This record gives sequence, structure tokens and C-alpha cells, in this order.
Amino acid sequence: METRQDIGGVRIKRPLKISWVGTCAWIVFVQGVVLGITFAGIQIPDESLDAEVLSVIKKWMERPQIVVFEKNIAPHLSLFITKELTKAGFFATNIISNNVFDDETKLELISTTTSVDVSNVVSGELLKISVESTGDTISLTTRAGKIVFESEEDFKSGFLKYFSTNTSFDHTTTGLSENTPDLGPETLVYDSKSHKLYITVPTGIPLIVVPEYINFVPAVVTMDGSFYKNKVLYMSEKIQYQVDSLPFLYTGYSILTENYILNLRTGKKEAVSSVPIFGWDKYIIYADGSVGDLLLTWKLKVSNTPLDFLMVENMLYLLDVTKNVYAVNLKTRKVIFAGTFEDAICFDYDEHSATVILRALKENYVLSVNGSIKVDRTESFFKNDFPNKRLYPTFTNVKDFGFGFFYEGVYLGNSIFFMFISKGVLNIVTDVGTWQVKITKKD
Repeated sequence: METRQDIGGVRIKRPLKISWVGTCAWIVFVQGVVLGITFAGIQIPDESLDAEVLSVIKKWMERPQIVVFEKNIAPHLSLFITKELTKAGFFATNIISNNVFDDETKLELISTTTSVDVSNVVSGELLKISVESTGDTISLTTRAGKIVFESEEDFKSGFLKYFSTNTSFDHTTTGLSENTPDLGPETLVYDSKSHKLYITVPTGIPLIVVPEYINFVPAVVTMDGSFYKNKVLYMSEKIQYQVDSLPFLYTGYSILTENYILNLRTGKKEAVSSVPIFGWDKYIIYADGSVGDLLLTWKLKVSNTPLDFLMVENMLYLLDVTKNVYAVNLKTRKVIFAGTFEDAICFDYDEHSATVILRALKENYVLSVNGSIKVDRTESFFKNDFPNKRLYPTFTNVKDFGFGFFYEGVYLGNSIFFMFISKGVLNIVTDVGTWQVKITKKD
């Protein structure tokens, strides 16, 4: 059985058994005009494709293309494959899920009204590989043969080497040194709610689709809600400042950046003693273990470098790298509890009992203003999940896979600059832009 989908006079014919997912796109041309992009089953309308976007698409299309057949591959691993192929100079035009590797598989475009130039999209010269996960093992099949990796880590360390040495295909030379990975052309970000396409920095993948439950801002959003792009900080249409250092906060009379505090009245710059790592409504947590307010009027030294932290109402619970735990009343600016827990890992919050729990390797502790109470032994809280992937602070659910940061399977970028919470929204500021997610307030 087959299905046909009409796209501006062009019908895409494909077997129903093929489902189209992943991080890449088919670009459909008719007489040199781009009609649309189909990505993960989503058609991006042609009105979203301006000249700058088409220029980025052209850069990707100039690369040799490859089709990857995947079966039982996790989203983060699918993205890893795409990034590795980009590093090798390719454009992974499609990730086809749960389909067997078959040299006879046909990808066909049919025109009903005009000729279609698909010479650079679909041809017999397309390179095909297959990747399948079975239990802990991952197999990679090319025309040269098949290799089975015993674990995900083995696959990640050996994929590109095996692919490069066992594939005869002329790919582009990037001109980059071995120590400088090829991230390809710029990455496009498609907002499925607004149907807008944004051009962002090269990340190693062609296209990111923003899910409906996340809001994407193509700029750095600061803790006060200002926008920073192209070295300009925009507070409003009338208030703008040139800033040459990543800004965290605009107070009205000063700008806090990663390198200095700019006094807007005098124009003087004061070097920062510590960089902010997280903002939580009215408060800022710094890399040296200090806590301060959003107006920069006070700062309290609490701990060594923070590892994990949690804020409930006016109480800040902080675990530092030396395994010291602190409870701070932010209203009175006093440390009301301090203790050392050698096997402490992170904080958790029990909604039912409204208590803060300190998770440890062997036991959990319920924290109170008067001390700590030992509770049940933890058996497998960190198994297969921590500390290799989860990022501090752990309540954000952001994960670091070593080749990118993810939120619930959504790729956020290669670098996180900082995070903050404002009015119940978690802002994750990355090299791609700012990702905003509504969170449940813990109170």
C-alpha cells in the first residue's frame, strides 16, 4: 500500500511502512523554487522560507547526502548519528525509523504538472546505512558489512571511525583541523506554533523543531526579561545598549554580565567576583556559593561552589561540591542549618508531604530547620540515569549526553550559558537561543 501527499503540485509517493522522523528534512524543488520542507511528518510552509533560510538550505544541500535507516534508536542517539555524519562532511537527509536496511528501497518524487529537479535530492548515488538497537547492543550496517557494538558508549566512540574506514564515498573536505569538529552550516529552528523559521549558530544538525509545550526565543533572554542579540541588549524599543559581554541582568541603573557590572550612570565597569549560575525569581545564585538579590543590593556568602540546589518559598537548600548542605532563610538572609553528608547527590521534593529530601547513595534525608532525619534506604535511584546525564540543578530535568543538552528528549544546543526561573517559567539559555518551559511551583 502506498500514500501520496500533495505539496504545491508535487506528490510524494512512499510506502506506508516507512515513518519519517528524526532531525533532518526532504527539500522539495520545482523549477528551482522551494515548495516546502517535510520534517518529522511536519510540512513547513513555503511562506516561512525567505532568502536567508533558502541560503542555509542550499549550503546543506551542497553536501553529499546519506539516508540512515534506524530501528529502536533513542532520540538522543539519532541526533548523535546526525552530528557525526555532519562532522564527516555529509548531510543526513532523512532518518527513517523502524524500517529494514534494503538496497531496493525506493524514494520517489512524482510531478503532476511540471518537471521536478530532484537530482540533488533523490538518486541512486545516495549512500545508505542502517543502525539498530537490540538490548544493550547496537549494530551498524553498511554496504561493506555489519559491526555490532556491545554498548552505547562503544557505539559512540567507534561509529565515525568504522563508518569512515568502511564506506567508499567521496565526501567534502571541510578544511578544518582534526581538533575542530565540523558543525556544518547554520542550524534552522522551526517553531511549529508560529510556523516561523529562525537561523541560529551551527550545531551539527540541519533543523530543530520546537514542540508545542516549549516556547523558543531566538535570542538571549536575561533575568529581567530583556533580549540580547548581535551584541545589543534590548530592554524596550527606546532603551537599548551595546554590550560586548554576555548579559545576565538589567537592573535599570546597571547591567550584570559574565565579565563585569556596567554602571549606566557613570559608564564604569566593575569586574565581577563570581559569575551567576542560576536565577530564581528575586534571587541569584553565584558560582562561588553566594546568594544575592536581583537588584544587586546585597550578597550573602553561603557555601563553596554549588552542586545542587532547590528553593521552596523563602527557603534555599544548597549542596556544594564538598558535600556540605545548607538551608538558608532568604527573607532574613541567615543560614539556619548546615551539615555534611559525604554521599549526598542531589535534592528532591515530596509534593504530598511538602518536604525537601536530600538524596544520597545509600540513604535519604528529610531536611528541616532544626537538623536532619534519616529515612529509608535508596536502592536504584541513580541507576542508568545519574550522574552521567542529569545536569545540576537536577530539578530542571536537563540532561547532558556529552554531545548536546536535552530537555525531555528535545535538543537544546551544544552549550548552556545559564538558567533562571521567572514567574513559574524555566528559561534555559543556550547557544541556539532561549527555551522556556512552564514548571510546577514547589510550595
